Amino acid sequence: MSGLFELYEKYSGYYDLCEEGRNVIKEAAEKICANANLSEEAMRIKNKLADLSFYFTEDEFDTEFKDKSAQFGAFVYTLAIEDMEKIYQEKNIPHDILIDTVSDLAVWINRHHDWVGEWGFSQYGWLIHHIRGRLFKLGRLQFELPKVFKQDSVPGDFKIDLKDGDMFLNTHIPRGGRLDEASCLDSFERAKEFFPKFLNCGFKAFGCFTWLFDPAFENLLPSDSNILKFQKLFKIYPGHESYGGLEYVFINITKDNIKDAPTDTLFRKNLVEHILSGGIMQSGGGFRLV
Repeated sequence: MSGLFELYEKYSGYYDLCEEGRNVIKEAAEKICANANLSEEAMRIKNKLADLSFYFTEDEFDTEFKDKSAQFGAFVYTLAIEDMEKIYQEKNIPHDILIDTVSDLAVWINRHHDWVGEWGFSQYGWLIHHIRGRLFKLGRLQFELPKVFKQDSVPGDFKIDLKDGDMFLNTHIPRGGRLDEASCLDSFERAKEFFPKFLNCGFKAFGCFTWLFDPAFENLLPSDSNILKFQKLFKIYPGHESYGGLEYVFINITKDNIKDAPTDTLFRKNLVEHILSGGIMQSGGGFRLV
């Protein structure tokens, strides 16, 4: 299926990978395209990803990609950029925003390599939001389509000028690049223009729910830390005890093996000492009014 490989070649050019990673996945793509059964399977899943009426559960992803290689996953999601591009074209969304948003595929291919030492992709449930035009990277930050604010979703003592039914944008912080205040403020301004202009939807706030809002970081980081500056961009409420942030700070480190974590940066050193001395990690939530 030479046409299928040409499609892969086209859309693999939409994101950057190191030469080794690109060559490994390209070689796998050639083998998939030479196998009629795998080619048909790849196209079937691609078309299912593009079907906006179909809701994928985690079990559904497990079923579709069961016994498939991580290179197969990278191949299918690269093909799916075609459908993502159609959404952007229909809504007249600039091509550079497509390219910026697609860059997350390379982020998670690289991360998969960090985790298991092979080139490929396995974050199926996350990237479907990008493919289906539900999430956009606007400068440093990513934003999902507006969600409905519900007062009972935040602590009772958390006060902010939002009421039930108000819309907010869920904000995400992709890996890569400095999280400096100026870049974040620029992203907020871009979002305020982008969503009404291209998607005809307004919102009253930015929401963010992240491990970066851990209140302990105030004592673990210097006062000029970009993480602390990012916290100050939102009105924050404490979440629950959670160690998921370790996977962003380290590779293959959990609370159980934290003593084996590298301490090559001040943040890593302080975080390891914090947990080993009995400290906890927490997630947090916050809102920033438009």
